[in-house]
Amino acid sequence: MKVDSTDRSALWLPLLRRLTTATATWAVWKNADSALAGPGDIDAAATISEWDDVEQEFVRWAAALDLGLVVSCRHIPGGRNLIAVPEELSAFLELSIKQDKTYHGSSLFVVEDLAPLVEMDTRGFRRVRAGAEGVFKLVLNGAKWGGRCNRTGLERKGVVECLAVDPVGVRLAAARFGSASGAVIELAERVIDGGWSTRAMLEIERQALLRAMLHPDATARRARFRLFGRAGCPIVEAILTNARRIPEDRNAWLDRVVRTHSHVWPPSDAVLSGRFTPPFPRRGLS
Repeated sequence: MKVDSTDRSALWLPLLRRLTTATATWAVWKNADSALAGPGDIDAAATISEWDDVEQEFVRWAAALDLGLVVSCRHIPGGRNLIAVPEELSAFLELSIKQDKTYHGSSLFVVEDLAPLVEMDTRGFRRVRAGAEGVFKLVLNGAKWGGRCNRTGLERKGVVECLAVDPVGVRLAAARFGSASGAVIELAERVIDGGWSTRAMLEIERQALLRAMLHPDATARRARFRLFGRAGCPIVEAILTNARRIPEDRNAWLDRVVRTHSHVWPPSDAVLSGRFTPPFPRRGLS
């Protein structure tokens, strides 16, 4: 399948719909619209017990559409990053699945928390409602340390649009922040009006850091990954530093991917064409 660089709804929607019917908890928690409209990735959540099911559906989807090499990268703690590498694209396709998400070392959500925030998109898949997605992206993408505003992040992630269209979702997601829920609502309202509240954002940060102190082991693991985790994994490196773009020496990068991952599915003609060195791990699609 030739992948359109500007409208990928025909590419992604069959997979998103299938995952909705094949699982009980899987849902997109952010970035569905940017992925359907162009080169964005899809961030989803599901219980750990469903990760293998999600992975298998992704592999089936990629194989049916001839989307090239498929890899399940498990180097980022707490989830899997499923990628497909179509020959005609300079950046790989990515769908991530997580059991939970952290913010400044504290829990932003676990998948069970998303249940009251999830709705059916009119296009036929489960997703976190717009206001809740806006709140998550507000703190993750719209703010810098010290309560400062990241105006570029707000604009690039469409945060204002998400917040403004769904005030009920904003309040539901704000409840996830406990004693900082009022600060979240205040900040969201200011952002919708075109402003910012450093005081409110500092309170959100403070409460998150206090909660993180209750789980020092988890905080230490995340810190180690931030310092050393990307080393040795070409997929993590591309995700975190290069917007999923593949280096100019594509074949060398692909060879490195194959050598550093144990869950790999080759494109149908890979071995015959000589682009990769067999054997690949044998992974069935039954």
